[in-house]
Amino acid sequence: MLIADKMEELTCGVFRWEGFSPDHRVELTSHAVVTQGRLFCFDPIPLANDPFDELSRRAVPAAIVLTNENHERDAALWRERWQVAIWAAPDATLRLHDVKHFLAGQTEWEGWRLHWLPGGAGGELAFRFAGLSLVVFGDAIVNLPKRGLELLPEKYCCDQGQLRQNLRRLLQEPFERALMAHGQPIPESASTKIAGLL
Repeated sequence: MLIADKMEELTCGVFRWEGFSPDHRVELTSHAVVTQGRLFCFDPIPLANDPFDELSRRAVPAAIVLTNENHERDAALWRERWQVAIWAAPDATLRLHDVKHFLAGQTEWEGWRLHWLPGGAGGELAFRFAGLSLVVFGDAIVNLPKRGLELLPEKYCCDQGQLRQNLRRLLQEPFERALMAHGQPIPESASTKIAGLL
């Protein structure tokens, strides 16, 4: 069973943990971000008890966020432990029940700016927090150790051309940091590096 046994703090209030999934044959990466004393968790995989407890003490849990329909992962158990809602795009096809949905075209939520990325996986969303110059991606951008930074491969996209167009719109406002659901973060000049893929 996949359980991440450690967590790292990338910068103040931004946390990351990951594990290799034999079923998916790829690293699965999860993040949590503290904003205004509230803790938002993105695409959570299982996390060992000690780092889970440490994370839970950092701020008041606010929500669990799925960046696309492929990232249910361990969200149900996190919801049970934290007693908070799971949020996802309305067009994300999920097995989970009682999920709250963003409104179609919604652009602001709990201090985050939402970027809709049709063309990626179903229900693909990215989340920008301006105060940290940070964007949290799902699968639209990946940065795996053996492959490097790349656009989601075409075979996994609904429409890669459409995804490129939507990413170009997102990049019109530069940002420094990027987190992805698969692979290493980009700690600086993130929008410039992602623009080089397009």
